[in-house]
Amino acid sequence: MAKAATAPEPVDFDPMIYDIMRETATELRGEYIWLSDHADTAAERDAATTAHITLWQDVNSVSGRDLATIQAKTDEYRSRLRQLRATA
Repeated sequence: MAKAATAPEPVDFDPMIYDIMRETATELRGEYIWLSDHADTAAERDAATTAHITLWQDVNSVSGRDLATIQAKTDEYRSRLRQLRATA
């Protein structure tokens, strides 16, 4: 007999916080892709490509129910985005 599906437990915070983290990661990933596309050397291209793939693996590993991790990753991605844009 098949197991009955159950509804997920509700979160006790605004779920848009998770969306903000993902959007920030999307912006950061776009910067890495741009760097890869405009790299002067194969090493720079490979580093940027690796960075965007690693980022996407990282963001996809974050649970939508873990507020502390969501907030920490949002802060981390924003910081990395600021650093990249400051050096561009």
